[in-house]
Parts: sequence; C-alpha cells; structure tokens
Amino acid sequence: MQNHLDTELKSLQYQLLNMGGIAENMLQDAIQSILDRDESLAHRVIALDDSVDKLENEIEAKCINIIARYQPVAFELRFLTMSLRVNQNLERLADKCVSIARRSVELLEYPPIEPFVDLPSVCLLIQEMVKDSLDSLVHRDAGLAEQLRQRDNKVDEIYEKTVSELCVILSRHPENIQAGISILLLFRHLERVGDIAVNIGEEVYYLVKGEVIRHSNTD
Repeated sequence: MQNHLDTELKSLQYQLLNMGGIAENMLQDAIQSILDRDESLAHRVIALDDSVDKLENEIEAKCINIIARYQPVAFELRFLTMSLRVNQNLERLADKCVSIARRSVELLEYPPIEPFVDLPSVCLLIQEMVKDSLDSLVHRDAGLAEQLRQRDNKVDEIYEKTVSELCVILSRHPENIQAGISILLLFRHLERVGDIAVNIGEEVYYLVKGEVIRHSNTD
C-alpha cells in the first residue's frame, strides 16, 4: 500500500511541477510581450488559459482521490494539502499572466508613454521571485521559500511609487489617460504575481517545517 502511495505522490509532484513550468513560461512570454510590444506573444499566453484550467482540475481531482483511497497522515497529508493550495496559486498565476498579456494588447493601441520607471528591472524581480518559489518547491527549501516574504516588500514599494508617479504624469497629460489605466492595471497584475510567489513559498515552508507562517509578521 505504501509503495502505491509513494508512486501516486511522485506522479502528483511531477504534474504540479509541470504546471509550474507552464505558468513560468507564460509569465516570461507575457512580460516579453510588454517589453517588445509583441502581440503574437501576448496571444500565445492567452491561448494557454484553458489548458492550465484543465490541468488544475486534474491535479485537484488527483489530490482528492489519493486522500480518499489512502487516508494519508503526517508528511504525506501535508504534501497533499500543500499540493492543493499550490495548484490553486499556479492557476491564479496563469490567470495573471493572461491579464498581463491582455494589457499588452491594449497598450499597442497607444504610443508608448515616456518611461518613468525601470520596467525591465521590475519584471526581472517578479520573474526571479516566481522562479525561486518554484525552486523552493522542487528542492523543498524552506529557507528560500521564507526569503520571498522579505523580497515582496520591495515589490509593494515599487507598486506604490509607480502608482503615485503615474498619477502625476496623467494629471499633466490627460490625453494619455487610457494608456495610463492599462499601465496601472499592468503593475497591479505584476504586484499580485509577487504575492502569488510568496503564497507558494509559504506552502512549501508549511510542507517542510509543519508550521504556518502565512499570517506572521515579516518585519
């Protein structure tokens, strides 16, 4: 019975990591579509949405089936609980990638606004957070998972600063209001991607340490 359970759990982990890889590639393409103003990349991301939704349903069903059949306890039960939550967060990550891609298509309708923030650096920071959250899942690295919480504070600071600066720009150039709204939404989506990376890290920490840090103070 234990051998069968181990096999099922390894298969589940493979599916989860596969979904993580798909979501990470979607994020890369969505961000590149913004930076390069590449509509084809944006549409490639949008087209993957249904496939990710289907994969989320398959993983959720597999988790529930394993719990019902084997009634696992201790670490195995924590792994399944974590898998359900990470699965949901990966689907949300994919949704955010689709939203970023849609903002990319919208922004093609307007001339670029004069750069007021280092967008490539912001995007790189977000991508590194997602990569590290998935690496922490692969290697079950609680230390790496916990570090994401501190790095998310930097993302929040950038988001708040960007909103403030963009509002000033739009007050001076109201003709850019529509493009400005799309940019505001873009940065909101990027900030939420950072939050999702933190969520995944918190679930990995729970798996490894058996402790919930979701609501603990990061200061």
